[in-house]
Amino acid sequence: MPTTAFTVNLTAQSIDAAVKPAMHYTPAILTVKGSFGSVELMADDDQLAAVADAISQHFKSKEKSA
Repeated sequence: MPTTAFTVNLTAQSIDAAVKPAMHYTPAILTVKGSFGSVELMADDDQLAAVADAISQHFKSKEKSA
């Protein structure tokens, strides 16, 4: 299966992030907005939990190295 990668550098930008709840015909949508525009990820709850866990692990590893 082919894969696609999208890269957006957010380091020098102010962003807004939000999750729009799932609706009857659409999954939840994680949206990150900034001056670059916006990126939306449609995901089920397990996928959103995986994203949240990856971010949480990032911060935990930074705490350990400090």
